[in-house]
Amino acid sequence: MSSLTKSIMDFPVLGLDFSDLSIKFASFNERGSHLGVRYIGAAELHEGVLVNGKIEDASSLIHVLRNLKTVDGKMVRGKFVVASLPEEKGFIQLMRVARAKAGNLAAAIRWEMEGAVPLPVEELYYDFEVVPTSEESDHVDVLVLAYPRVLVDSYAAVLKEAGFVVMALELESQAIVRALVPPAMVTPLLVIDLGATRTSLALVAGGSIVHTSTISISGHMFEESIAKSAGVSLEEAHRLKIEIGLDFKQTEGVAARALLESLRPLVDEVLRHIDFYRNHSHDRGIHQDSIEKIILTGGDANLVGLDSFLSRSVKVDVEKWNPFTLILPRMGKALPPIPANIAHEYTTAIGLALREIDFS
Repeated sequence: MSSLTKSIMDFPVLGLDFSDLSIKFASFNERGSHLGVRYIGAAELHEGVLVNGKIEDASSLIHVLRNLKTVDGKMVRGKFVVASLPEEKGFIQLMRVARAKAGNLAAAIRWEMEGAVPLPVEELYYDFEVVPTSEESDHVDVLVLAYPRVLVDSYAAVLKEAGFVVMALELESQAIVRALVPPAMVTPLLVIDLGATRTSLALVAGGSIVHTSTISISGHMFEESIAKSAGVSLEEAHRLKIEIGLDFKQTEGVAARALLESLRPLVDEVLRHIDFYRNHSHDRGIHQDSIEKIILTGGDANLVGLDSFLSRSVKVDVEKWNPFTLILPRMGKALPPIPANIAHEYTTAIGLALREIDFS
């Protein structure tokens, strides 16, 4: 790393997590081995500013970005940012490259992409990462991530206009895994980010993401389902979701049954990931042939009874991991400025902010 690059990296990075409904952000001060929370907070977005990850109202988004305030009301002055790209707009695929072609991996990946991605390669920004593969395998597994240039350029332009210097734009799942999973952990895990408008799943093995997917299951869908089944307003459905969740003893089980129906596709998607790992585990050179644990995060990870329901449904241990767990040992006596039950909403932003911080 050059001295110029190192001097830039020494400035705190602001992690910006974009969704259709809000921007979550976080930043940390690093002093030697000590970490302190510099900024953390959220800003709501009006309907139509971001739609399915696409910027529809750039001027409104720029205004929000220029006026970010922390949970305790401080104006955000960070300049260098690492921002998320919408998971559902990316092309994420595990590609197999014959070892004979691995010597010219970039050319091999480009050739493979021409038949796998529904856009010309010239219209994409793409990157790839070699996934740990057994030395006995006749191929190399490579996780390829590609985004339409027009989408990436729109985010970069908005951030620049808002006064930020973009250090990186990355997949939400990359940030989530960075925030939750210790770098040295090789245990096969499935990380589920259950958000207000969508749910993302990331399969992690040998310390690397090997498979991802995004489905439409969301906190808002839960509320709509409860409202329809119970004949209540969305505001009341939101309250029932938070306070009752999957508790069948409340509301004569109406809310719980509505949630169960909404959760069926999530169970199916989890089972699909479990099968994917079982069918590919021998390629990893890892002796475990099944996912050992499922990790829940995101704003709706606190849904009452979700962890036990999911564990019973797929026969895998399910836990909620706090995104501050890896950070706390380096915070000294300080505590996170947000409650533990709220921290799940900031997992992606925290992971983005940690991109330039060494946890090895």
